[in-house]
Amino acid sequence: MAMVGPRIVLGLDYGTTYTGLAWMQTTGQDNPTIKDLRVFRIWPGRDAPKVPSALSYSTTSSVRRCKQWGYSIDDNSLVMRWTKLELEPRKTDEELDVLRELVKGLDLVNELRANKDAAIMNEIPRHISKDSGDVVKDYLSRVTKEWYLFILGQGRHTLDQVPLDIVITHPASWSYEAMNKTFRAVVGAFPQGMFPTLRDISFTSEPEACALYTIQDLITNDRNPLIPGECFVVCDAGGGTVDLVSYRVESIEPFKLTKVGVITGGKYGATFIDQEFLEWLQPRLTNLDILPGDFGTGGHFVLNPRGKVLLDRFERVKHAFNGTNTGDITLPRKTIIAEGQQDDIRSGVIHLKETDLKKLFDKSIRGTVNLISKQVVQVQERTGGQVTYLKNIFLSGGFSENEYLFNEVKAFADRAVIDLQRAEDCWSGVVKGAVLRGMGIGMDVPARLRSCPRHYGICLSQIYADWRHDGAEAVADWFHGRQVVPRQLIWLVQRGDVILPDGPIVSTYSIDWKFTPKHLESGQSVQMTVAATALEIAPTNMSSLPRDQNEVVHLDIRLDTIPRSAIQRQNSPRGGGYYYKVAVDAEFRVSRSVTVNFICGGKILGTHTMDL
Repeated sequence: MAMVGPRIVLGLDYGTTYTGLAWMQTTGQDNPTIKDLRVFRIWPGRDAPKVPSALSYSTTSSVRRCKQWGYSIDDNSLVMRWTKLELEPRKTDEELDVLRELVKGLDLVNELRANKDAAIMNEIPRHISKDSGDVVKDYLSRVTKEWYLFILGQGRHTLDQVPLDIVITHPASWSYEAMNKTFRAVVGAFPQGMFPTLRDISFTSEPEACALYTIQDLITNDRNPLIPGECFVVCDAGGGTVDLVSYRVESIEPFKLTKVGVITGGKYGATFIDQEFLEWLQPRLTNLDILPGDFGTGGHFVLNPRGKVLLDRFERVKHAFNGTNTGDITLPRKTIIAEGQQDDIRSGVIHLKETDLKKLFDKSIRGTVNLISKQVVQVQERTGGQVTYLKNIFLSGGFSENEYLFNEVKAFADRAVIDLQRAEDCWSGVVKGAVLRGMGIGMDVPARLRSCPRHYGICLSQIYADWRHDGAEAVADWFHGRQVVPRQLIWLVQRGDVILPDGPIVSTYSIDWKFTPKHLESGQSVQMTVAATALEIAPTNMSSLPRDQNEVVHLDIRLDTIPRSAIQRQNSPRGGGYYYKVAVDAEFRVSRSVTVNFICGGKILGTHTMDL
């Protein structure tokens, strides 16, 4: 049910390549419709419905004075792009790549220490000290400030008086880690001083928002092809991901839909065509240096000026490719062509043949069509296998404007006897749908998100490390003899982490319990300490945690409750003896309350519940 009372609903679609803002205001007494939607367009450097999701920490020239984000980035800048893709947890090999880039960043720090003028000249690349969440927050802070100044310039005190609700879009298949980083970035980008009436923040999936706007737009313009009982698929093909959702039409008046099957998605967006292009280009040019080794990337994708120019010029070729044409890209000055590559590059111009472009598109096209095919099969299985139930596929998102993709999807749809339609506003449909969702137009208002009011963690001894325990007092561990620092706090859930409406936060930390045979035989206990604090910056050790202002619980767990099969015998480093070790997981589950479980071999050895 739609909320009542005056309010503003702001939709925020932070995309891999572009970001959009849209909003709608209601007095609570009117009946807003899709025609009341407003899309923000007044970006530094250009009037457009979206702004590039690009940010630079490089300095700008005193002449150009660029804003260093979006459309307004100086030519000689290092540009951070595709940061949204970095919000997801990395695989092991990706983490190793990040580690190598961080080492490059440390080499740079040493160089900067030797150059006393670096800080004065503002030449320190700040991206090496930031994670993906920091970068997204910095970028969104610039986005929201533009909207704030626009609303302020209307001569009204709207943002001081009218409640503001925000609806954030996210890909269909996104991890909790990515959602949490996005939520924290959005909260940081809407400071209370600028947005004192900020009330609720919600999530909605990109395909659901896309479907909502597409259908509402068709109904509003009397172009509704839907019939009660039939199903349709919406494919949101964006810059980073391609997401799909299917619905069955229950009724037209009132308009009611039921979701069929599950939302699906994959990383097949237009960004991955750009990546294929850069990989294709790398061996052909000797000084491309997409990832500039002199600076280190800090784990981010950073484009140098040459790479930025090449991608910008490729964008026009990519957008125009229809499956049969070719493309030419003029190289930046002083680009050096690799030996033996003169056939592809003549007179400073790269010629991309039809076959070259098809190879660059291949993974994204095949992945998108495959996702649609699986979604169609899923709908048919859930409607008794009758293909007549599925009559329409709606294609939306910025990538859907490409004719090659449209033609390939249409070829599939024709074979399956399904109509393919492209949304009127492919580019801004998702952010418009987010606003409609927040207003409760055509779909229920999404559940509001909650944030953790405290940090939650455990107290342990940690192996001493210079980088972590500088100056801390270490002692020799009785069992393995290594230097450890006792009474250290490990925070598994952070204050400000998002609590999603459909499930708890689950965070796990592995611990090794060690004890002697005598301890086990006599039935002694292991004491685990659980802590919670509302301090903004959580302390790293127990001595810095005031007991009267925080919650500290000691939980005694008997050793004879441990499954015997989980106990491992370890030889003592001092010789002549042995001790036992067992792997235990500390699991925190945070929702309406906080439950801490200590688990071994699938068995809960001890548990404690505390208030949120």
